[in-house]
Amino acid sequence: MESQKLTYTRTSTNEIVIGNDIFKEVAGRVHRMRAAKHCAILTNETVAKWYLQPLLAELRSKGIKACEIILPDGEKYKNLESISAVLAKLCADNLDRNCPLIALGGGVICDLGGFAASIFKRGIPLVLMPTSLLAMVDASIGGKNGINLSEGKNLAGTFYQPVLTAIDVSVLRTLPLSQMAYGIVEAVKHGAIADTAYFRFILKNIDAIKAKQITLLQRLIRRSIHIKKSFVAEDELDHGIRAHLNLGHTFGHALEAAGNYRRLHHGEAVGIGMLMALKAASSLGKLTEDYSENLTRLLTEFSLPTKIPVEFDRKELLKTLAQDKKKVDDGYRFILPEAPGKTFVHKVSSDKIEDFFLNACNI
Repeated sequence: MESQKLTYTRTSTNEIVIGNDIFKEVAGRVHRMRAAKHCAILTNETVAKWYLQPLLAELRSKGIKACEIILPDGEKYKNLESISAVLAKLCADNLDRNCPLIALGGGVICDLGGFAASIFKRGIPLVLMPTSLLAMVDASIGGKNGINLSEGKNLAGTFYQPVLTAIDVSVLRTLPLSQMAYGIVEAVKHGAIADTAYFRFILKNIDAIKAKQITLLQRLIRRSIHIKKSFVAEDELDHGIRAHLNLGHTFGHALEAAGNYRRLHHGEAVGIGMLMALKAASSLGKLTEDYSENLTRLLTEFSLPTKIPVEFDRKELLKTLAQDKKKVDDGYRFILPEAPGKTFVHKVSSDKIEDFFLNACNI
């Protein structure tokens, strides 16, 4: 028997641009891509009403033909059926491997677009244009693309980096306050894991955020990206430190799945999940500074839930948790808070998960 090793090295760059009214700039950058005479735009029915035609007009002004793919709006459409429909449309429109796919929308569209771009003809250029605050500070940064299966959230997915992420802060003017709130949860999470001052900044500026003060929102987005970027650059494929970005998410994903992705939005579930993580850390005696009160106040200010829905059975939630993609043979891994700006990894064996989980549910 003989053995050989093949070692690969890979370098990719994702340019992130942030500004106001930047559709013209995006079209110009797409035009400068290799063979970009043809592209696809993936969006949903809600976003299309506001922003599809302005983007198409800018692309046409550069001589770029665009294939339009418009999906229904909602988390329940982040599935294999939608991916199948997107791939069929890309084939029907004869896109080649040099044609970029532009994902124009929130987190669902960014995830679907990234997944489709990563597998169509083994990878085509991806441009992300997030239109929700949640997507701007989270889903569009880091290269994670996933779709939901009936067994759980994001159980099928890829790592695939966009060539360009274009964040037009001005589109937040048309975003409902409820959608703004979901993005704030992820921004607060960034402060909770890495930056106490940023956590306080968000708490201090709740009214300005609600008023959609664009300059302040750009500062907020910039800081969240900087924090997330520092984790992703060090651990792109999520084998180590990047796991800390999952604060509140293991609990949150179980809550989302328990409600069939209809009862709770991702942002709502993660907010509750962060409170559960605080309770779990406190129960372990590992929480040196409890910020549950501040987090509860912030969630309440944005009309977000702070309790697990009464109709959710705790034992059924536990079964849903068992489907989490971060579960391994020797148990479960949770990211828990120690203090504002500091988190730690806590492993729970399968024989102890019930007590641990039920303690966390007592929020």
